[in-house]
Amino acid sequence: MIGRRAFLGSAGAGLAAAVVGFDPRERGWVTRAEAAQGPSFARAPELDGELALDEASLKAVSTDLGNIVRHTPRAVLRPGSARDISTMIRFCREHRIAVSPRGAAHTTYGQALSDGLVIENRSLRRIHALGRNTAEVDAGIHWMDLAKAAFAQSPRATPPVLTGYTGLTVGGTLSVGGVGGIVGGLSTGLQVDHVRELEVVTGTGSVERCSRHRKPDLFEAVLGGLGQCGVITKAVIELVPAKERARTFLLGYTDNAAFARDLHTLIERRGVDHVYAEFVAPGTAPTYKIHATSFYDPSAPPHDRKLLDGLSAVPEVSDTGYLEYVFSIDTLIDSLRETENWDRLVKPWFDVWVPGRAIERYLADVVPTLTPRDIGTYGAGLIYPQRRAHVHRAQPRLPEPDGSPWAFIVDINTVSSSPEPEPGFVEEMLARNERLYARTRKDYGGELYPIGSVPLAPRQWRTHFGDRWPAFRAAKRRYDPAGILTPGHGIFADE
Repeated sequence: MIGRRAFLGSAGAGLAAAVVGFDPRERGWVTRAEAAQGPSFARAPELDGELALDEASLKAVSTDLGNIVRHTPRAVLRPGSARDISTMIRFCREHRIAVSPRGAAHTTYGQALSDGLVIENRSLRRIHALGRNTAEVDAGIHWMDLAKAAFAQSPRATPPVLTGYTGLTVGGTLSVGGVGGIVGGLSTGLQVDHVRELEVVTGTGSVERCSRHRKPDLFEAVLGGLGQCGVITKAVIELVPAKERARTFLLGYTDNAAFARDLHTLIERRGVDHVYAEFVAPGTAPTYKIHATSFYDPSAPPHDRKLLDGLSAVPEVSDTGYLEYVFSIDTLIDSLRETENWDRLVKPWFDVWVPGRAIERYLADVVPTLTPRDIGTYGAGLIYPQRRAHVHRAQPRLPEPDGSPWAFIVDINTVSSSPEPEPGFVEEMLARNERLYARTRKDYGGELYPIGSVPLAPRQWRTHFGDRWPAFRAAKRRYDPAGILTPGHGIFADE
């Protein structure tokens, strides 16, 4: 490792071997022992953090949640500051080394992987300021940690949008969009819609502060921009008052029409603060489940009868503390991690936006085609509603308006039953994803939510961005002219 504390634990021999530079001809890092033999090299910059080259560190970042794509980087940066990221991006630009920032690596098809340098942003995870209305945090902090800190304040606060799994980094979800999986969506936008300001290191190594009023082109290009124009290092996030408790109504359905009717009723119903739904392959009852939640303080509990009036299903009711509710998916995943080897299971996920008016027809078309293999014992089919009026950022790309105030994320979160699934499993699911994506776009006007396993060629990315492509491409050329940032998506692979 390079740095003021730096050393390299040499794999195999177990000896310390400091790294002093990079050999541009051999495209490899040079240790002190190798330098003593006389090769020419570019001297590595001094860092506050660490640059790791040992086999264990490289292997740990060679894949992502999906366990489908593998790329072993040349080095891993664990930055001690934004200056480290700036310094290493400048160095990598000079020597044509690709750079990928990595948060929790919760993508599933190699989006955060690189053959060059991987920046582990999780080493930067401080809360710099915490108030009633905003928090300034490092990009490597987990949303779980921010949620805990905000709720511990007096008065209690919370981020207005939280993903279903909160063990994700702020910088990671802001680079994609950040869907309200457990909080938000009905009366909020996405996580990117609740950012006041960012600190970003661009592909030139420049450290910039940006917002809607300061370098707005960079601000818009980075939020939901898939890491193409800069590495987020800090964010000023909006906070809102938090209720003390959460009451959730779980409703089950076997009939598609009844499910869709109640889903639309609940997302429009006053007093319902969050809704998401699950689906499984036909043959399992119920096929659909709706989770509808009301947040409240004990002095003003929800009126259950009003919330449930006119629905066709009888609910199961659970009542928990707010944070217990917020971390419920984390609790489930942590259990699978301990008992079912979750981190090594293969996850060829499929994630798309579907226009509001098309959701019932889309589910009636797609769900009957699914088999238990398409989801798996530990997988899930998920639906997240999003009120379009609250989405204001240029990215992620939502479907074109169709007269409905809503758009829906539909996820088929396929998970293998073991770390080594049967031959052909991955190829079969990737082919399914490509077919479904083509059908979603052509027949329903849907759009990709790019965290899943749907590889796109550069021409398909241009189609995906549509009329936003010229501005996005211009930002790429301005802020990453060497094209070294986040190559895993392949957006600019032909340029």
